[in-house]
Amino acid sequence: MHIDLDPQLLEEILGIFPSKKFKTQSFLYYEGQIPISGYLIIDGSVQISKNKKHKKVLSNGSVIGLSELLSKIPSTISAEVFPNTQLCFIDKSTLQEIKLGDKKLSDKLKEVFEIKHE
Repeated sequence: MHIDLDPQLLEEILGIFPSKKFKTQSFLYYEGQIPISGYLIIDGSVQISKNKKHKKVLSNGSVIGLSELLSKIPSTISAEVFPNTQLCFIDKSTLQEIKLGDKKLSDKLKEVFEIKHE
């Protein structure tokens, strides 16, 4: 999934969810695992692979792992972050807190991250 990273939206997302800049190349999760977080690429790139074969490189505005996290289903891909990439961590518990506490914000995030309404 890809979202438009206009500055106001990005500032709002970064105000809610933590972010990190990776100094080294490392795996976020492996094929067959349920990711511990969804990831929004703020700056940089993440390589995805299937069956240990390079599939494609995702860049700014791409969201990965969120649907698997929320559905509790194992990922069909592996995701590897490149050095100097900044990611925003979209965790399930924060999404739940927002859902319970701020309907307007919850609806906006559902739309932005294309989360299915229950």
